[in-house]
Amino acid sequence: MAAGSNASTNLLDPLKVLWRRRWVIIAAVIIAVVGMAAVDSIRTPVYRATGSLQFTDKAALAGRGIQTDAFLVNSSAVTAAASKAIGQPAPKVQVVINPGTTVANIFALASNPVLSSRIVNAYIQGYIQVQSDKAQYYQLSLEQSLRKRIDALTTQINDYSYQIAVQPKGSAEQQTTQGILGVAVNKRTALQAQLYALQTQSPTSAGVQVSNSLPPFTPISPKPTSDILLAGLVGLAAGIALALLQEAIDDKIRTRADLERVTPGIPVLGLIPAINEWTDRRVPLLIAAEQPKGPAAEAFRNIRTSIQFMAIDDPIKTLLVTSGNATDGKTTLSCNLAYTMAAAGQDVVIVGCDLRKPRLHEFFGVSNDVGFTSVLLGEAELDNAIQDVPGSPHLRILPAGPIPPNPSELLAGRRAGTIMQALAQRCDLIILDSPPLLPVSDSAVLAGSADAVILVAAAGISTRRDTARSMSLLAQVGASVRGTILNRAPAAETYSYYRYGYGYGYGYGYGYGYGSGYGSGYGSSSKSRPSTKSTPAGSDSESSPSEEVGVKASTATITGTPAVKATPSGPPPRGRFGRTSKRRGGPDITPPTSAN
Repeated sequence: MAAGSNASTNLLDPLKVLWRRRWVIIAAVIIAVVGMAAVDSIRTPVYRATGSLQFTDKAALAGRGIQTDAFLVNSSAVTAAASKAIGQPAPKVQVVINPGTTVANIFALASNPVLSSRIVNAYIQGYIQVQSDKAQYYQLSLEQSLRKRIDALTTQINDYSYQIAVQPKGSAEQQTTQGILGVAVNKRTALQAQLYALQTQSPTSAGVQVSNSLPPFTPISPKPTSDILLAGLVGLAAGIALALLQEAIDDKIRTRADLERVTPGIPVLGLIPAINEWTDRRVPLLIAAEQPKGPAAEAFRNIRTSIQFMAIDDPIKTLLVTSGNATDGKTTLSCNLAYTMAAAGQDVVIVGCDLRKPRLHEFFGVSNDVGFTSVLLGEAELDNAIQDVPGSPHLRILPAGPIPPNPSELLAGRRAGTIMQALAQRCDLIILDSPPLLPVSDSAVLAGSADAVILVAAAGISTRRDTARSMSLLAQVGASVRGTILNRAPAAETYSYYRYGYGYGYGYGYGYGYGSGYGSGYGSSSKSRPSTKSTPAGSDSESSPSEEVGVKASTATITGTPAVKATPSGPPPRGRFGRTSKRRGGPDITPPTSAN
C-alpha cells in the first residue's frame, strides 16, 4: 500500500511543479499569442487562386509527355506571355497534375485576390497560345518543305519528258527514261496529297482551359484563428519546458516534499503558513497569542502535540530551535512554540542564545539590559535575569542580554552548562533560541548538548544546499535532530496538512477571535470583549477539541516527571508584553569570581 502511495505521489510531482510554476506557463502562452497576433496584424495577406488546364497534344493523349507539358507551363515563353497579359511581371505558378488524367491544377499566389486569379488565367491562356504558335510554325515549316520537294520533282519530270521526246521511239533508252519519269510522277502525286491534307486540316490545340480562375474570398495567410491556436500550443510547450527547467535549476525548498528529500529520515513536525504580518521582520509578532484561533496558532499546537508524543520514550528537557540562515524565522518560531507549550500548562523557559543579534526580548516586550550574557559573565544572578511573561504564568524568558565580544567561547564554556542545569531545576522545558548554523558556530556548540534539535527551513527562502549543510554540521557534533519545521509554507500545503483542523470549526472561531479581543492581553490594539467566564491567563482555552489528546500529559511527556499545576494569581494584564515584568525565585548558581 505504501509503495502504491509513493508511486502515486511521484506521478503527481510533475503536475505539482507545473501548478507551482503556472505563472511562467501562463506568461509564455500570453507572450506567444500576443506576439503572433501582432505579427499577423502587420503581415501582408496572401491569396491563392486556382484554375484547371487539360493537355490535348498527341503525346499527352497517348499518356506520354504530361510531365513535360507541366514543366512547359512555367517556361520563359509562357511567363512572358502571362506578364504581357496582366501588364506586370508574373510570378511563377504551381502546377499539380491530377493522377490518372491529363488535367493539371494551376495555383498562383498574390497579395490581391483579383490579381491571383488573373495570373492563373494568364498562364493558362499563355500556355495554349505559345503551344498553338509552335504548332502553326511547325505546320508552315512542313508545308514549305513539301512544296520544295514537289517543285524539285516537277523540274525532274519536265527534264525526263524532254529527254523522252528527243530519244528514238521504242529505243531501250527511251523506255528507261519513261520508267524513271513514272516514278517521279508518282512521288510528286504523293507529296501533293500530303500537302493538300496538311493545308485542309487545322493545327491541334495544345491544351484546353477546363475551369476559369475566380478571385478567392479569403486569404490563405495569415489565418488569425489557426495562427493564434498554434502559437498558444507552442507557448504552452515552451512554458512547460521553461517551468521544468526552472524547477531543475531552482535550489530553494518550496514544499514539504522538498524538505523531506533534503532531510531523509527526519520527520516534518509541522508546516507554518505564510503570515502577512511577518513580512516586516522589524515588527515582532507573537501570532499564537494575537490570533489564537488562526491557522498559524493551530499549526503550533500541532507541532506541540508532535513534540509531546515524540518525547514519550525519550524525554526532552532542552530543545534547541535553529536554522541554516538568519532569514528562516527561527526566533519567531521559537517564541510562538514556547508560548504554545506554556499554554498547555508546562513551565517553560525560553533562553536567548543568539548573542550576536538578539531579538527574543522584542517578541515579549521585556528588557534586554540583563540576560544570559550577564549570568555567563557573573554580572547578575540567574533568578534576577529570568523575567516573567505578562499574560502567560507558565512562560518565562531569559533574554540574551548585552552583546559580548566572544559569543562562541561563552556558549562553549562550562559556565553555560552549569546555567542550563540550574534552569532545568526551575522548569519543565527549556527552549533555546540560537543563531543560524552556517554563518557562525554558536548553534553547533549548543546542539551537541541539547536533548533535541529542531531545524527550521523557510519555503522559498531556504535552499537545499544550505539545509543539507546544516544537517551535516548537526551530524558532526552528534546533535539529536528530532524533526524539521517548514516556515512560510504555501497555502495549498498547509490546507492539506491541517485540513482536519479547518473542517472542525475554525471558520467561526477565527473570525470571532481575531477581531473580538482574544489577543487583547498579548499586544492586540483591539478592545477587550467582556466575558462572563473567567479564564486563567496563559491557559490553552483556545485549543480546539482535536488538540486535547496529549495536552494533559504535557509535563510527564517532556520531562518524565509529574507536572506541577500552576495557579494564576489574577486576570491577565490588559497591556502589551513587557508592561510589567516579574521575577520568580528558585535555586540559584553561585556567580563566578571572574568572567569566562
